[in-house]
Amino acid sequence: GGAGGGGGGGDDMAWKRSVGRSAGGTGRKDYEDAARLYGLCRRMTASESRGSRSEGGANDGTARSSSSSSSSALDRLRLAFGEYGRLRGSAIVRQGLQTRPSSPETAAAPPSPPNNNNNNNNKEMEKRVVPDLLALKSHLYSLLNAAFRSEASFGAMVRSVLEDVLNGGCASNSSISNDDDGGGDDGGRRIAELLAKHVDARFKDAKASAAGTVAGGGPGPEAAATTTTADANESFQNEILALFRHVHSKDVFEAFYKRDLAKRLLTGRSVSTDMERSFLSKLKAECGAGYTSKMEGMFKDMELSRDIMGSYAAYSAGAAAQGGGPPVGKTVDMDVQVLTTGYWPVYPKYPNIILPPELLALRTKFETYYDDKYQGRRIAWQYSLGNCIVKASFPKSVAPKELIVNVCQSLVLLCFRQEDGEDGRGLTLDEIGKRTGIEDRAELERVLQSLSMGRDGTRVLKKVDYDSPTEPHSSPTKAPAESKTAPPPKVKRKQRVRRNVGPHDRFLFNSSFSSNQRRIRITNITMKETTEERTKTHASVSKDRLYFIDAAVVRIMKARKMIDHRGLIGEVMAQLKFPATSADIKKRIESLIEREYMERVEEDRSRYKYLA
Repeated sequence: GGAGGGGGGGDDMAWKRSVGRSAGGTGRKDYEDAARLYGLCRRMTASESRGSRSEGGANDGTARSSSSSSSSALDRLRLAFGEYGRLRGSAIVRQGLQTRPSSPETAAAPPSPPNNNNNNNNKEMEKRVVPDLLALKSHLYSLLNAAFRSEASFGAMVRSVLEDVLNGGCASNSSISNDDDGGGDDGGRRIAELLAKHVDARFKDAKASAAGTVAGGGPGPEAAATTTTADANESFQNEILALFRHVHSKDVFEAFYKRDLAKRLLTGRSVSTDMERSFLSKLKAECGAGYTSKMEGMFKDMELSRDIMGSYAAYSAGAAAQGGGPPVGKTVDMDVQVLTTGYWPVYPKYPNIILPPELLALRTKFETYYDDKYQGRRIAWQYSLGNCIVKASFPKSVAPKELIVNVCQSLVLLCFRQEDGEDGRGLTLDEIGKRTGIEDRAELERVLQSLSMGRDGTRVLKKVDYDSPTEPHSSPTKAPAESKTAPPPKVKRKQRVRRNVGPHDRFLFNSSFSSNQRRIRITNITMKETTEERTKTHASVSKDRLYFIDAAVVRIMKARKMIDHRGLIGEVMAQLKFPATSADIKKRIESLIEREYMERVEEDRSRYKYLA
């Protein structure tokens, strides 16, 4: 350090002042120490380079050796910087995902009994992964700019660190046929999923956007606050894209982001449509038009639906005027969203659902209008994402409440419109299923759980449990010899309500319900992501990847007609946009050979020939 210190003092002092400004107050000494270490290694490299040039040809071998050892000073600092970033990144990922299930079978198995505290802790830890990774990225780039003078080799190291951390430490990990639940070292599938979830949480949470405004600037006029909000949203999107660029499993991000976007649009939970479109345009610029074509189609469907409903309102008013009486469904309003099959995710259908007369009349009327205007098109009703506002009166409430529920929840509530069953003792699961036409037993159980065992202020139904299938009000037959000495055991009611729904449990209208809110949103459990839903999404991505590999192999074989195994593997991996191994591609080649798209050459079994 002393040998190379002369001649560079002014530049180093100016750099130290720059470091102080860049580092700010937090961790300023760490940045200054890193800058000093970088300056020392740089001076050593420069000193040895000057020494090697001055010694000339007589000591050429010694000079080369000295130059090699001195140039490794910056190399070792760069490698240490990379190791530091990988250790911190792996610690963030490991801490956030260490409690996840390790297999689809384990993930699909319901906990018994559920430990809500552990589940909440796990979710909170997973929610912290993306913010911590964003903080790590910001920290590494601050070190790069403030301490390492934005040197290109250190910048390449930062990008390498982020790719390793975000993609499981190895870009070639197989993520096609293994670990469909996204756990473990999976080529970044789980990180891509969490990144999509982080964006979803921000785009449907107005408080998070407001928090960005508070953090972005101090108090000021309303126009300044609006500008700050736009700047905060723009900064958030840029930060997310900075991580997204390093994620290899972009198809996993697409699958989860598209599904969450569909929910936000259909349920009206998006904070800002402009913000949604802005982020979509950034994704399009990053990945191409094909990546966002279906998501752009969702927005077009929403705009088209508004136009259709405007035309339908005029049609409905004209039909009522011509009929000379009140319009059909006078006390019920209906808004229909017409969606294009192929743009939206696949949702469960309830073909035998029993709608109340009010909704059935409105549905028939809309079908008549749509068939007249768009001949040749067929409507398939998707009730699983429909929402209803049900007015309910409770004895302890002066004014009626407005319950915001989905279609299945509303049908269950209408079962208790007048009575609690024929005998007044409530309705069982089977009885409610027959009255509503909901044949999916698991879905019906989730609906009843949300209406009777949700958070406080949403339990509009009351659930009564029993320990045995014997009805509590039935009179069991007495045995003559045992009637005096051993009376039949009485069926005792549980002191604590079970969280699951049994076939003999009964549900009643909760006459003691009270709430200070006039409008109450009761979220169904299906609106929240389940482990089974996650596993299906990952499996769908894996299946799509098989098709992409098949298409790439056939495309290459059709152009080349004949190619050797190594060349085919290399060209396929160059065309794929997701991580895959040669073993994955080899399996698809074998499948294509079995389906007679290609065959091996008899003279050389390592070569393949395309079959037209």
